[in-house]
Amino acid sequence: MKPSKPAVLLSALALTLPLPAEILERVVVKVNGDIVTLTDFTARQIAEAQAARVTPDRIEQFLRENNARILQSTIDDVLILQKAADMGMKLRPEYIKEVIDNIKKENNIESDEAFLGQLQKEGLSLDDLKRNIERSILTRQIITREVDSKTQVTEQDARADYEKRKAEYTTPARLKLQEILVRGEDASSKASDVVRRARAGEDFAQLARGFSSAPTRAAGGDLGELSHGEMNPEIEKVAISLEPGGVSDPMPRGDAYLILRLASKTEGSVVPFAEVKDDILKQLGQSRRGEIYDRFVADLRKAAIIDIRVREVPLQVDLPTTGSILDPPAEPGAEKKADDKASPTDTGEEFSVTPQTKAERVAPAPAPRPTPTPKPR
Repeated sequence: MKPSKPAVLLSALALTLPLPAEILERVVVKVNGDIVTLTDFTARQIAEAQAARVTPDRIEQFLRENNARILQSTIDDVLILQKAADMGMKLRPEYIKEVIDNIKKENNIESDEAFLGQLQKEGLSLDDLKRNIERSILTRQIITREVDSKTQVTEQDARADYEKRKAEYTTPARLKLQEILVRGEDASSKASDVVRRARAGEDFAQLARGFSSAPTRAAGGDLGELSHGEMNPEIEKVAISLEPGGVSDPMPRGDAYLILRLASKTEGSVVPFAEVKDDILKQLGQSRRGEIYDRFVADLRKAAIIDIRVREVPLQVDLPTTGSILDPPAEPGAEKKADDKASPTDTGEEFSVTPQTKAERVAPAPAPRPTPTPKPR
């Protein structure tokens, strides 16, 4: 989970637990007795689509491709919040108040009336906001405790990865070559004469046009730039041994003789470890964090009772025309990231199988048990 400033906390993670009052509602999934209603899930769909910057004309395709992933992510978020409740974690009211004050400040909202009016426009009450903030922060605290604290990457780890993938940081030497392929009667003698004339200073391109039987003849024997591994090993060995401007001895190639000239050479180089250390540490950290997170939620799933009740969910949702003052900005490439990982609940295009025949009467889960938290910084 990506850390964020306290003033920007409302996210899709905050839309996964039951509604605060008893209502008649369809239940999408029950997770250890806690429910996610269709209203909750639709809100999650909207949040995901907004983060991915999906346009209204593409919303159905996006949901067909991502509903299963969204469902699994929703279940995982409920499990994480249940973990926080089991540990007795709860935020102090003054901490939540400070977060709300920061939201007002960052959005230039000077009065409580204006703030409540903005929340009303976005379909939220102040209590809704406080619950969403608490869920978001508790989720972040659990992730920090159970995942981030175990994601340690040392310089030694980075060095080992650098040595393992050193070829990726190496630019091989590149050779710009010309060739002449001499065929026909007395090819050996003619090839020797061409080499003599080339070494004496005659233009190699003109000699190629006059004597070469290779397809490169019209281009003056130009082979372009070649690097290690792109040539026949025997020819590469000869080419590397030449100095720029040097001409090789004739090399037998079947019934012909090949002559090479090294027009120029670009020396190979290796990017020093110091220049890429920070990037490697970041990559290793992200990879390790992903692995630890996956194991963490997999353990939560193993011990959970998960009952998917409504498998038929909307494929069209109404996206807000303007962004929320509470939502973090979408990251570029978010839509692409959404498809990076397959969902354990994925059954194909979407998880639509059979609808629930009628709605259920549902009530909220018990509030988390209180426990002291640090004073806000």
